[in-house]
Amino acid sequence: MERQVASDCRVANREHFPVLARGHISQWSDSQLLGFILQQRHSPQSSLHMANQLLQELGSLHGVLNASQNVLCSVPGVGPKKYIRCQAIVELHKRTSVQHVERMMKLDSVDESKAFFISQLQYYQHECFAVVLLNSQHEFLHYRELFTGTINSASVYPREIVKYVVDYNAANVLIGHNHPSGSPEPSQADIAMTQKIVEALGLIDVQVLDHIVVGVGNAVSLAQRGCL
Repeated sequence: MERQVASDCRVANREHFPVLARGHISQWSDSQLLGFILQQRHSPQSSLHMANQLLQELGSLHGVLNASQNVLCSVPGVGPKKYIRCQAIVELHKRTSVQHVERMMKLDSVDESKAFFISQLQYYQHECFAVVLLNSQHEFLHYRELFTGTINSASVYPREIVKYVVDYNAANVLIGHNHPSGSPEPSQADIAMTQKIVEALGLIDVQVLDHIVVGVGNAVSLAQRGCL
């Protein structure tokens, strides 16, 4: 009886979710993955068609997951529930990255720092400034997104960063922010802002180890550029 139930479930899955019928999930195409997330219960082919349309209009999976609710819901068949599903995927990715760092306990390389800030900031449509607090051994203490701004700029107040550092008794910090335009190339304003933060934290003997500027899927380290 149990074998029959299991067999019936496998058949039902193939009928309703044809993308499950072949290959490991890592072999699915972008449209198959997106179609599964947005799947229509009684019309899987419509889900794949919707996924293809979204990818064509928004250019990539990143474009889909980064789209505002108004933009995403302008595609026929995509409503608020499907938008929330996409945002849930992004939030799961962000939380997984934070929990990985908490378990690993250290962010002591540029590559690790870049990967962490990319995971947290690349999907924002507005500029967001974030801080990672570390102890004297570069072990992870806390992460917080402190400031947000318009699509072009964010107002960053060094005194708020100092307060945050003191609250957690941090010895070192990593700072990062995103460029919604997609290019991680630092501006002169980014470099000037970094120097103000370095000076402010230097007064309480806290070191800024790096400032990571995040674009779409990539990032630039100001420490590597010699700007710290």
